[in-house]
Amino acid sequence: MHKPLPVVLMCLLSVVLIFAACGDDETNPAGTGTPPTASTLSTTVAGNTVTLNWSPCPNSDFADYTVFRSATAGIAQNPSAATIVAVISQSGTVTVSDQGLPWNSDWYYAVRTTDTESLTAWSNEAPASIADSSGGGGGGELSCYQVQGQSDASPYEGQEVRVTGVVTSGGDELYGGYAVLSDVDGGPWSGLVLFGDQAATLARGDSISVSGEVSEYYGLTELSYLEDITVHKTGLTLPTPENLTTDLVNDEQWEGVVVSVSDAVVEEATQYSYRINDGSGACYLGNRGDYTEPSVGDTLSVTGPLFYEYDQWRIQPRDNQDVSSSGGGGGGDVLSCYQVQGQSESSPYVGQTVSVAGIVTVGGNEYYASGSAQYAVIQDADGAEWSGLVIYGYDGVLDGLSRGDSVVITGTVAEFNGLTEIVYPSVDFDEPGHSVPEPQAISTGSLSQEKWEGVLAVISDLAVVNPDLGYGEFSVTDGSGSCVIDDMGIYGFAVTQGQTFESMMGVVWYSYSSFKLEPRNLEDITE
Repeated sequence: MHKPLPVVLMCLLSVVLIFAACGDDETNPAGTGTPPTASTLSTTVAGNTVTLNWSPCPNSDFADYTVFRSATAGIAQNPSAATIVAVISQSGTVTVSDQGLPWNSDWYYAVRTTDTESLTAWSNEAPASIADSSGGGGGGELSCYQVQGQSDASPYEGQEVRVTGVVTSGGDELYGGYAVLSDVDGGPWSGLVLFGDQAATLARGDSISVSGEVSEYYGLTELSYLEDITVHKTGLTLPTPENLTTDLVNDEQWEGVVVSVSDAVVEEATQYSYRINDGSGACYLGNRGDYTEPSVGDTLSVTGPLFYEYDQWRIQPRDNQDVSSSGGGGGGDVLSCYQVQGQSESSPYVGQTVSVAGIVTVGGNEYYASGSAQYAVIQDADGAEWSGLVIYGYDGVLDGLSRGDSVVITGTVAEFNGLTEIVYPSVDFDEPGHSVPEPQAISTGSLSQEKWEGVLAVISDLAVVNPDLGYGEFSVTDGSGSCVIDDMGIYGFAVTQGQTFESMMGVVWYSYSSFKLEPRNLEDITE
């Protein structure tokens, strides 16, 4: 017959049994405890990036998440055949992006949660599909991100596609027939340059869909041969510009994206661009937009879409709202003609881009220039020696200039065969209707002096010395010595030997190794 256990022994046995039933997993061998809570996984697709989100593990003995990707289903049954996308050791980190996936591809994802005992639990398996060349699943419309393809060359190069986005640069803002499109959320790879006649109809803030052919034009990804533009809405808010340092601008991911840099110094001016640097490394500023261009030494903050052209990454400001400038040693604080002339045969600013203020004395279409070239002349308002400056441009840039306009001309200072000029100019109009500076009364014998170059002058009491010097030129004298009269403005004015004139007025010019007077029209000549 068995005797009952002592009461104390029975109590101790009860405590042992309780601890055995309620003990922590960590006291047990691996695989004998309770597995962690499995997560619930979902996927979203943007271009060729899959973003995964899952529910967090609530267990205190959490160790890590391992995210798997496979081209075939059944990851949990054969994880060694799948690719590990990420291993995450923070239980609250429950999202990851899988970028750069091949276009036109299908994938499966799963998340394995592991605890400190190496016990595991698998999430559901979530599929994700990357679009094909028709924009799969997006109604046939691609984003700029998809067209860019997160690569130097678009995966759609040579293909006809339809793209949707918001216009960040209108068709009349950048020279050359360009507009720029962006995905509404901005970010890397979100911009696309549009090229073609139909781009001219687009305005900033237009939400559009447009068809065209994807091309790589010397490294610039473009949508060209535009057609079938649909404007869905107008006046949309544009994506916030990407604030970058100048060295970071030089990156394919920002192509077509509106970027901005601050406190960048203009280090060098070339014919079509400016090298700028905020101290991190240089990038370039283009001149396709209509803005007052800077000078070497100026400090700038600039905004604009990023182009790749002539082997340079160039920010293209669209207008003066995209550029703020402060003096930094350059001529961009607006010079006078007198300063540019420098009281010397050659300007001290040769090769530099400067801004010059003046009054127009010769309008943009008053002097003959070959082809699409044009001349105009500006002068300091108070006239006098060294106060004039010749402007030389192309393709109608000087069309709007008329006598008496107060303007600021920005361009590069050049010495063309001895004639000081501002070339490749842009024009910022102040206001019209100013008085043209009074012409300087000089003698024919003193006209051939550098100080009168570009200055409006008048000579009086004249007699023709030689009626035909060739090329429409003739010479006159007031008794102090002869000077040459040219026909850039009067186009073949005929004179005879000994013919007299009360006066002739025009701008003093230098060409073919000779100073000469260039009357603007017949009203400048009084017999």
